Amino acid sequence: MTMDYQKTWEVMSDLEAAFNKIVTVEFMVDELNDAVSQNDTQRIVDVSHALMAYLPVYLSHYEKASQRAWNNTVVKVSQDDVPYRNDTESGNEDNIVFKYSEPDLKPESL
Repeated sequence: MTMDYQKTWEVMSDLEAAFNKIVTVEFMVDELNDAVSQNDTQRIVDVSHALMAYLPVYLSHYEKASQRAWNNTVVKVSQDDVPYRNDTESGNEDNIVFKYSEPDLKPESL
């Protein structure tokens, strides 16, 4: 099974969009720092509540986007092309069989 370029682009774009919402958290932290500097206790409380309300929503959205991107890229490609798999035929789940040979790791001469 091959990966679909359009689907891959879509899930990675969604992941980037989800991550970019961190700017809102950055803004609120800046606001909180400003409120602390000005000793504005009501604003400290308000911004703290806003952060506590927003952060779980942000993290949930980002987690979903990450999982979707993972499933549509890494999991998808692993169905055909995995450099190693557990050797279940031997009965030993910890026995890893490498599909690819080790690369030549000799340093290049200058």
